[in-house]
Amino acid sequence: MNELDQQRVFITPAQLTARWGGQLKVGTLANWRHRKIGPPFAKLGNAVMYPLDRLKEWEEAQLQHSDASPANDNEPTKAETNENE
Repeated sequence: MNELDQQRVFITPAQLTARWGGQLKVGTLANWRHRKIGPPFAKLGNAVMYPLDRLKEWEEAQLQHSDASPANDNEPTKAETNENE
C-alpha cells in the first residue's frame, strides 16, 4: 500500500447531513458535539471533520433491533410460525 492509500478520509458536517439524506441539520450536529453525543469527530484547526471509518462504526452501532435479543433475529416469531400453518 502506498502512503496515499493509508490516509484517513474525513467528511465535513455538511457532507454528513447529505449522507443522512438531510434528516439532520448542521446545527444539530454542532449541538451534539457540544453535548458530547453523536458520532466521533476531529477538530482540525477551526474545521470540524468526521473520520469516515469511525463514522461507519458509529452508524452501525446505532442500528435498532425490533427484538430485544439480537441472537433471535433469524428465528421466526410465534405469529409468523402460526401464519404458516
